[in-house]
Amino acid sequence: MLAVSCKKTESDTVDPQYDTIMAEYPDWYTLKAPVDKEIQGVWGNRDKTLLISTGSAIFRSTDQGNHWQQVHQQSVGMFGIVQYRDTLFTMNGLLNYRVLTTADNFSVDDGKSWQPYQRRGSLAFDYYPLMGYNGFPINPVTASNGVNYKINQVFLNGPTATTGIFETPGIITSDGRRIDLPQLHQLHSLYLDDQQRLYISGTDAVCSRGHSGESFSFCNSQQGRGVVYISKWPLP
Repeated sequence: MLAVSCKKTESDTVDPQYDTIMAEYPDWYTLKAPVDKEIQGVWGNRDKTLLISTGSAIFRSTDQGNHWQQVHQQSVGMFGIVQYRDTLFTMNGLLNYRVLTTADNFSVDDGKSWQPYQRRGSLAFDYYPLMGYNGFPINPVTASNGVNYKINQVFLNGPTATTGIFETPGIITSDGRRIDLPQLHQLHSLYLDDQQRLYISGTDAVCSRGHSGESFSFCNSQQGRGVVYISKWPLP
């Protein structure tokens, strides 16, 4: 367990003057990872406590993502954080890029400190049956009004393609809406907070898309410094 403030290095410093990701858009707030790593998952509430996972580390913020404290690090990947009853868990299993499984750490103090979770299996199989599997869904997620929100995969081989290279410009809903984000990102997961606001986790904005022989690159970082979009109000 680590409980130290995050220190910036040359690889994770982004000059705010040239950062293409705004802190706020008409429909969205954003927050950014404190290190040059993609954000795999998010948990909490923007107005209270937020936790993000960058794969190998968990960061915590209580000021809307303006400052982050690293609270846990490990060599095994962590794809997200979930709450079950009064306990938080990190999850190191990801099924079909859609469902979090296998708890490996737990916290009972709002994510300030973490301990190894020894009862492997019991958490993963008593919550959220989804399409024959059990776990915690991250794509799609279902709002309290019954609407599903899903990361939109736009395949580049044509409008009828279902395999191959794709981009993720935003989300689509079960009632037929398409909601694109202000910039193109590689999106990883979705989360709904206790106010039913939608959180979308992913990478830095993509500037060079790697098509037609061009090299792929992110706009503001080398390794895809993560970004989370947060809807300003519950999406209808």
